[in-house]
Amino acid sequence: MTRSWLVFAAVVVTALPAASPAVAAVPVKAGPLPHAVGGYVPSSFRTPARAQASASEVLPASVDLRQYAPSPGDQGQIGACVAWTIAYSIMGYYANRTGGVGAPYAPLYLYMRNVAPGGAPSAGLNPDYVLANAQTAGVDTQDDYWQGTTNWQTPPNQAQITNARNYRVAGWSRLFNGPNQGAPAQTAIMQTLASGSPVALGIPVFRDFMYLRSHSLYTTVSGTSLGGHMIAAYGYDAQGVYIRNSWGGGWGNGGDAKLSWGFITRAATGGYAVNGISTPASPIPMAPTVGALSTVKAPPGASVTITGAGLSTATAVSFGGDAATFTPQTVNGLTKLVAVAPAHATGLVDVTVTNPSGTSLPSATSKFTYLPPVPGITTLSPETVTVLGGTRVTLTGTGLTGLSSVKLGTTTVAAKVLSPTTLTFVAPARTAAGPVTVTVSNASGTSTPAGQLSYVNPPAPVITSMTPNTGPTYKGTPVVVQGTDFAGVTRVLVGEKAAAFTRISGTQLRVTVPIGAAGQHALRIVTPGGTSAVDSASTFTAVAPLAPVVTSIVPAAGLTFVRTPVVVTGENFTDSTRLTVDGVAVSYTRVSATQVKVLLPAHLAGPVDLQLTTPGGRSATGVDARFTYTAPPVPVVTGLSVPVATIKVSTSLTITGTGFTGASRVFVGGTALAFTRVSDTQLRLLVPARATAGSAPVTVVTPGGTSQPTSFAFVAAGSRIALTGPTW
Repeated sequence: MTRSWLVFAAVVVTALPAASPAVAAVPVKAGPLPHAVGGYVPSSFRTPARAQASASEVLPASVDLRQYAPSPGDQGQIGACVAWTIAYSIMGYYANRTGGVGAPYAPLYLYMRNVAPGGAPSAGLNPDYVLANAQTAGVDTQDDYWQGTTNWQTPPNQAQITNARNYRVAGWSRLFNGPNQGAPAQTAIMQTLASGSPVALGIPVFRDFMYLRSHSLYTTVSGTSLGGHMIAAYGYDAQGVYIRNSWGGGWGNGGDAKLSWGFITRAATGGYAVNGISTPASPIPMAPTVGALSTVKAPPGASVTITGAGLSTATAVSFGGDAATFTPQTVNGLTKLVAVAPAHATGLVDVTVTNPSGTSLPSATSKFTYLPPVPGITTLSPETVTVLGGTRVTLTGTGLTGLSSVKLGTTTVAAKVLSPTTLTFVAPARTAAGPVTVTVSNASGTSTPAGQLSYVNPPAPVITSMTPNTGPTYKGTPVVVQGTDFAGVTRVLVGEKAAAFTRISGTQLRVTVPIGAAGQHALRIVTPGGTSAVDSASTFTAVAPLAPVVTSIVPAAGLTFVRTPVVVTGENFTDSTRLTVDGVAVSYTRVSATQVKVLLPAHLAGPVDLQLTTPGGRSATGVDARFTYTAPPVPVVTGLSVPVATIKVSTSLTITGTGFTGASRVFVGGTALAFTRVSDTQLRLLVPARATAGSAPVTVVTPGGTSQPTSFAFVAAGSRIALTGPTW
């Protein structure tokens, strides 16, 4: 090398920016590291640093080549720092400085072509092998490498490998390899930078370097290394080296840092000089390729980001042949197109991109499915409903077919779609008044802006009549309440007591007025709209019942030995609970509020008092409430149909007399015989045959006693016998 490099150095030496205030690195944080480390894998051998010129040659006091350096990029969580330093940063520097074409060059391409199979995204690279590969096989342009900077899952294709040969490193050299190179490493770096060549530096990453922010000089040379890392050095001064990192603009001084010479001479583990790049004289024509779409299903108007090759010179984007507006968006040197899907019928189309070299071909990655437009809401009618719900609302809007849901707030409601612009739904009840958003959704999205439905409380209820408006105190009284605005009734109060109710309609309730004290009680209806007012129409009068009064018993007398049916008449018999005969309860039937029927039991002769008990009390005793039991008379036999019977022959006998009511037994000669009571004055029986002649008096037994014996005799055939007593 001759002194001619000093002439060039004079050209590239610029005034370095003033040092930033000395600010310590931010406190380190626990948890995952914010940047990838370990991407730099140095060679195992040591290469001592050697100066390239004699000691008599004077180097510039400072050099800064960053005016040609690409803006800071971000490698993400991929161990591609070597590829970023060589392809993106240093090759990009030469393209900017010398007018080389094709930049930016794709760091992920260089990484994927050199990383061990299966090593991505964590495995690192050895710069010796990477530089050799970049010199012989080249690096694809970022515009062609549609996989971008992070899609390590998709390897380079053959067309990209072929295109990469057009963009190669012209030459490179290893300045040193291994740490603690001392002053020779500093001299080698200064000479290389002064000659206009950036330096690829391998360094260890201490934890404070990982979190470095605004600073003047980084000096840490001890600690536990988190891994090897490679960066590009673009200048120096008396304090140290200016570097550009691949961790984005949020790190260091906007992506840059200044490393002290003490750090470089002790900690730097490798240095490489790239001596230029080889590119075509002019850009190679490249027809665009659609590599991926950010969304493959969306309605018209959706924003779709297109990733692919040849997009930096795009002149047109179309969806199914319809032109779309688009905006280029470049990040880390990768250009993507953000397009707006134009109006189009629902269905599958191809997205194509056109640049000066042609139009992309349809492929599996260019397919886009148009979904129905996002629905819209224009009006709601009515716009106001009550919190009671039940109002049918008509919604007008756009794109209302194929809906997946209609919601009021978070509540899904059933809707009936009448046309693409009209649907109806029934507003559900809500617990409180206020506005509620109405949204309609389909596969494409949810309406924006949402509709607004206002919920209000209904008017307070009004009572106009109550039938009946009186009732007893001792039991619930069913009444029918008429009025207005009875919808949504929550409570009915009579006085302060809750009453059971059934809503028949918005103007009618059936209410059971509960048991209460005698007097007037206000009936009030409670709804979300308020409580009904108290007036004469809503006043119920509870009446205490009167004591029952017995005015007659028919019949008023009966025999002691039989059950006598009687009708008890009087007043205030309603809801009677008990009937007693001389204090003994008997069963009875209530016929009406003035009459009961009872079957009086057998009883000793004499008068008895009947008393009826109701909620109003117990009836008084007295002549009108008295029943008299009478004893039956002693039976009297006045005649027999035959006075005698022939022995050995059965004889039919009719007994005539009085007081035969309740006859229980008939004796003939002391023997009880079966009989039939024809009436209260006549009995019939069959006297069985008898073997011997003789007297057999007849007697009749009733509840009144036993009759006097009446002569009856058995005689032999053809005999005569004197008889005494009555005969037929």
